[in-house]
Amino acid sequence: MNMRLSGAIRRYTHNVTELEQTNRGLASKGQLLERAEQIAHIGTWQVDTRSGAVEWSDELYRIYGFTKTEITPDAELNTRVIVPEYREKVAKALESAVNNNSNFAVEYQIMQPSGLRKYILAQGLYLSEESRLVATIQDITELKEAVLKLRINETLLREAEKVSHSGSWEWMEGKQYILWSDEMYNIHGLFPHSVTMNINTYQSLIHEEDLKEVTAEFERAQIRKTPFKLNYRIVRPSGQIRHVLTAGEYKRIGINDNFAYIGTTQDVTELREAQVQLEEKISALNRSNQDLEQFAYVASHDLQEPLRKIQAFSKRLKEQHSGNLDEEAQDYLSRMDQAANRMRVLISDLLTFSKATRDGKRFTVVDLGDLITRITHDMDYTIEQKQATISVSASIGVYGVETQLYQLFLNLIGNALKFTRSGQPPHVKISAQSATDDQLNLEGIVPRQQYASITIEDNGIGFDRNDAGRIFDLFHRQHIRSEYEGTGIGLAICKKIVSYHNGLIYADSEPGQGSVFTVLLPKKHTNTLNLKSDGKN
Repeated sequence: MNMRLSGAIRRYTHNVTELEQTNRGLASKGQLLERAEQIAHIGTWQVDTRSGAVEWSDELYRIYGFTKTEITPDAELNTRVIVPEYREKVAKALESAVNNNSNFAVEYQIMQPSGLRKYILAQGLYLSEESRLVATIQDITELKEAVLKLRINETLLREAEKVSHSGSWEWMEGKQYILWSDEMYNIHGLFPHSVTMNINTYQSLIHEEDLKEVTAEFERAQIRKTPFKLNYRIVRPSGQIRHVLTAGEYKRIGINDNFAYIGTTQDVTELREAQVQLEEKISALNRSNQDLEQFAYVASHDLQEPLRKIQAFSKRLKEQHSGNLDEEAQDYLSRMDQAANRMRVLISDLLTFSKATRDGKRFTVVDLGDLITRITHDMDYTIEQKQATISVSASIGVYGVETQLYQLFLNLIGNALKFTRSGQPPHVKISAQSATDDQLNLEGIVPRQQYASITIEDNGIGFDRNDAGRIFDLFHRQHIRSEYEGTGIGLAICKKIVSYHNGLIYADSEPGQGSVFTVLLPKKHTNTLNLKSDGKN
């Protein structure tokens, strides 16, 4: 009897131990399940269809925005958390699962007590033998918002393609068909998705005169797996010819070793037509320039020859017949000679202005310090005659046409020596420093460009600051001819040369306080300068 009792006790103890181990295992699995729910944002609920009892997992409380101490879930709350416009949809899905003893899956929105809405995916089944509905509830708000943003981006992309007349396409390696956007069909005169596009079909749309070249270029790019860009013509089904620009690039798509050519095709017909019109205008402008050059030749030879004769004969009259001429006649001869001389200077200056940016098209690095030193040496007679002092601190390099820059600073320094105050020797200070676009902060400055900022400061007669913008106009004169000689072309030449170099020139002054001229010249080549360096105006 004692032995049987002892054996029963041992069996009971063993069973209790196994039960405790099982309970610990279940508790551990329950903790893992709870953690998995938190990580995946997936909760669970079950509803007893006979009693109406409802159970929520801890994660479902968090998804619905409640705490376990706040409420006890029931069938009414389980329905109330659903946004009203989705309740009928959810009810039908659950009713169908119960009636058909089947699974269900339904997307809907719930509203938390704070008023925040969330997208929910409920998936579950009906256990008929237990009369229970069991479901997982996944928060898919971020996924739905990402899908919504993707749809918005797709809509924006379609609108952008329409505006820019540019379509997109994808040709996967090893496939015959090509995926086209709607605008690709529109560009080629087809209804979107009206045909399945493949290589042969597309080749039939290319203008026969361009087909061979386009095919060869694309095959070369395909063999080398390199990007390509092609200009060619297409023929729409209506017979209309359009110019297109197609660019493609070989890329990996997806996570596997799938590759495709992805690219864009833009309808550039209007751009091409505008380019043709521009070329025609450039051609007309070149012809006009040739006419101007012919005029310049006439002006330099045929017009100046009569002037030389006028001056020569007036000189002979003065020298050989001055005794037979009264004072009034001699005055007329002097005025005639002066007028002829002014006309000669004017013609010479006009020729200089017309040729200011046509001679010496090669852009090189020019050391302004050396250039200005050479100019002052060439002007040594005038400097000595005026008893002028010139200080130079301008050792800086710029890209430019040396002959034009010589003319620019020759004119500026010449002006500083010309417009001087009576009884005061002129002093000219020339300095230069580097400056960036953000330091200058001026209209017309090219972003991210470095400039050489050169100032020519004098102690001359100055001018009214209100006239600072007009002094660079052709034939503009600040002073009457009897006081200071000139034709009003020198500063216009300066402005033309500076503009040709993509620079700026401006002046500041006050009457009797001298003047400061500032020239801004790029220190590096730009695309425009490269064009000009090829001799294209």
